[in-house]
Amino acid sequence: MKPVHLLLHLLASSLGTSSEKCESEQVTEFPDGPHNLQCYYIKEIENGLKCTWNHGKHHTNTTTYTLKIYRIGKTSSLNTKFTAITGTFYVIERKYFYISENTTISITTVEQRSKMYQNTTSITLIPKDSEKPATPSDIKYTKHEGQLKLTWSTSKELEYELAYRKAGTCNWLSVHFQPSGTLQGLERLAAYEFRMRCKIKLWSSWTKIYHVPPELIDKPQVYMPVTELMQEPGKRRFTIRWESAATANSTIVQGYNITIERIPTNQSYDIQSFETFSKECVFILSQACFKFRVLAYNSASFSPANEIILPSFNQMSLNNRINATPQGNNSILISWNSDVNRQTRVYIIDWGPVIGNKAHIQWSKRIKKNRLNFTLKADTFKPKQRYRIMLHSKTKKIPMNNTEKTIGVVDVYTLEGTPRIGPSNITVTNISKTSAMIRWNPIPEDECQGFLQGYKIFYCVIKSAVGNTYSPISVNSSTTFYMLTGLLRKTLYTVQISGYTKAGEGIRSKAVSFDTKEYNDGEIKAIAVGISITIIIFVFLVTWRCLFLFRRIKEIFWPSIPNPGNSYVIRIIGKDSLLPQLENELLSLKTNPPLMEDLESLHIIEEVTNTSIDCQLQENEEDSVTDQDSNSNLSNKPPFIQVTDYTTMENFRQIIAGTNTAIQPSRCETEFNNQQNGCLIQSYMKQQVHQTSIQTPGPIGIACD
Repeated sequence: MKPVHLLLHLLASSLGTSSEKCESEQVTEFPDGPHNLQCYYIKEIENGLKCTWNHGKHHTNTTTYTLKIYRIGKTSSLNTKFTAITGTFYVIERKYFYISENTTISITTVEQRSKMYQNTTSITLIPKDSEKPATPSDIKYTKHEGQLKLTWSTSKELEYELAYRKAGTCNWLSVHFQPSGTLQGLERLAAYEFRMRCKIKLWSSWTKIYHVPPELIDKPQVYMPVTELMQEPGKRRFTIRWESAATANSTIVQGYNITIERIPTNQSYDIQSFETFSKECVFILSQACFKFRVLAYNSASFSPANEIILPSFNQMSLNNRINATPQGNNSILISWNSDVNRQTRVYIIDWGPVIGNKAHIQWSKRIKKNRLNFTLKADTFKPKQRYRIMLHSKTKKIPMNNTEKTIGVVDVYTLEGTPRIGPSNITVTNISKTSAMIRWNPIPEDECQGFLQGYKIFYCVIKSAVGNTYSPISVNSSTTFYMLTGLLRKTLYTVQISGYTKAGEGIRSKAVSFDTKEYNDGEIKAIAVGISITIIIFVFLVTWRCLFLFRRIKEIFWPSIPNPGNSYVIRIIGKDSLLPQLENELLSLKTNPPLMEDLESLHIIEEVTNTSIDCQLQENEEDSVTDQDSNSNLSNKPPFIQVTDYTTMENFRQIIAGTNTAIQPSRCETEFNNQQNGCLIQSYMKQQVHQTSIQTPGPIGIACD
């Protein structure tokens, strides 16, 4: 069972269950005996009278009924009894009653076991006036915007009664109307139930209960079609999917009605409709324009239709597969090759204007299959207007799916003109001292008034009031940029562009001006780099010269006083003296400072040593003055310089120079030098001890010379 049918079956079952429940709730307790006796005929009285009744509450499987007829004729009366009736109806044959006389009928219950007898209330009738109309049949209904419209078949003018209620409720509402009528004021999204009956003098039986589903008020949602080009040129495959509207989720959708229509539509077979339970369709169509429409339906209503357009497609491989030659302003000769499908039954020519780079197919023409050319004449052709012509072949009139393909596509003008406007949005970029890039937007096709063959670029130099115009540059129609070269540096130029067709050149664009540069960007950068390097070198040289002058001035006005302890002389003297031992003694003195008595003895030794040295020096000076003229070797002896704590480096150099120039010192000179070294060492030791005593104060103060 299909899903939709299963859903309908389940809903009908549920509604039927609720209806039966309501009917069972409305049934009152049966009387003791049979009741509700009715006798009537349908259509023809010669078929007899049909009597029906309801059984009593004591009814069992062994209960039987007896039907009694009492007839009063014009000349006599007749009583007839029909016994052993097991059902609750009986047909009285025509021979047992008079059609125009009163007839009294009653039912008696016979209980076989208890032998209990119960009689119904008898009814009296005239058989010919007891016709009961047939139950209304062939009932059709639709529901739209809250109105239930009913139609049915009937052969007589009868009175009709419609009973209806909302699904799930038990109370019936009744209305009376003519053989066709409309029930208004219903809720659109609610489900309803109804039944009908009619009467002449007696009411007919009720029809079955009809179930009316809610209305479908919203159109289905269609997704974007998936389009694929088939391997066979001129055909496309469309896959279209859709869903029920959100408001239809809680209602029953019995199916969908699909319509595919060719645009433009000229014949009835350009439209194909069918029904489906699926939510997807696949079509194989040509490159022509089609319209797809889908709507949902159920047993009572149709939803609004949702339509989408499948636009025509210009497949590049089909271009110029057919020829179109203008034959004046109102006719075009169309021709094609004979290598087409032999199964072709008819050709279809579609055409329409191209507006805004888009074709609008508006007309269509069918021609016989044995033609290879056709002159298309139409008053709709206009000069300087571009038209697109499409040729299709069709193998069958119907169906539309997979029976049509496109043979070729061509664009044509009945009469070409020049472009009405020039290119727009002209810009000049990448300007250098000798070149510039020109860019523009192409001219729209509906403004060309012909097939655009290319563009012309006009540029000139502006010098005061006189302009030097150069020859225009031509480029093809697909080009939208051009590099101007060979320009003059630092010069003002103006540019204009125009398009041209077979009919000639069109209107030029607005003039755009630009200035070439004096230097290219690379040259400016090189100059800037050179200047920057020169400034850096100049700043470096000035800084270095200032530092040099500052050092010279410092040396002149603030000379540095070297430390004698680090002098070269001390290092030379220390090689052949007791300086290493004295350094160890000085280190021990720094650790254990001497007492005051030791310092005094040290001063005494220093004074004695200084006195002896001074005496010796004086004697040496006298001897040197006396012997100056007699002994020339003594004149080359270096002068003695007393070494103190503030002796400069120059004095030490003189001592070293004198020492180096002495060829062979005498014994006296050697002793003298040793004495001087001793004095120098003693003075150095005194200085170090003095500094140590200051840094390490003792309990007794030390007096200094």
